[in-house]
Amino acid sequence: MGMLDPQADRIGRGETVEFRPTGGSMVPLVHSRQKVRVAPADPALVEVGDIVLARVAGTVYLHLVSAVDVPRRRVQISNNHGRVNGWTGHDRVLGICLAVDDVPRPGAAAKVRRPPVRPVALATARLELLPLLPEHADEMSLVLADPALHAFTGGVPLSPDALRARYGRLAAGSPDPAVVWANWVLRLRGTGRLVGTVQATITPAHGLAELAWVVGVPWQGRGFASEAARALAAWLERLPVDRLVAHVHPDHAASAAVARACGLRPTGQRQDGEVRWQSPGTRPGAHA
Repeated sequence: MGMLDPQADRIGRGETVEFRPTGGSMVPLVHSRQKVRVAPADPALVEVGDIVLARVAGTVYLHLVSAVDVPRRRVQISNNHGRVNGWTGHDRVLGICLAVDDVPRPGAAAKVRRPPVRPVALATARLELLPLLPEHADEMSLVLADPALHAFTGGVPLSPDALRARYGRLAAGSPDPAVVWANWVLRLRGTGRLVGTVQATITPAHGLAELAWVVGVPWQGRGFASEAARALAAWLERLPVDRLVAHVHPDHAASAAVARACGLRPTGQRQDGEVRWQSPGTRPGAHA
């Protein structure tokens, strides 16, 4: 077993580790016995110049990525003095160095391998938030049938078949592996009626989630959208998400109230005529 194999094993189990490698092959980027912090890497995101923990021909190195071969899903590993260790596949790129002696490596945090994000059932005092499925389409087509729901967003109510197809696509997940679609239907406790939806479009590498919500006209004005959106925001706090955003039509006072209830504030930015709202601060390491 090599000197770095124990760290490789821990990182392979999803741990972030700190240790002090020895040797001079990475000077001046990493001096012998300097403390490094290494987290599980997303190998598809690593770039030339990143310091990674990788296995090459059976040996584990904490060395540089010196070349990237995207089509063949491999990277070239070298030390900091021009010696090439060799090419290795993405499955053997184990970790990425986040910091040396507590000094962060630029851009490294965005290349950490994130656990899969999937919507789970949530609950509030009056609502159950259930992960959206195609079989919700028949009842939801009635909830969303009032054209007034489209006054600010445009479009028209969908038929049950069209909505079922849309829900099937949403439930299958985003075709972009860097983006997560998380969608829920809102079920009213007691009656069991579906009354609306909430959703989050999550980009874990950027620590960003965009929220949206809709409640059927008969159930509006009772705070259900705010209650559900707050539950969604609380769930996102446990994920690699540092900033929440939403886009609200400037005349849609009710939707603005929901955004405000989630702690979002309006900005001077607009997208397709809608005002960008966002959380006022970020947790440490957040992306703007």
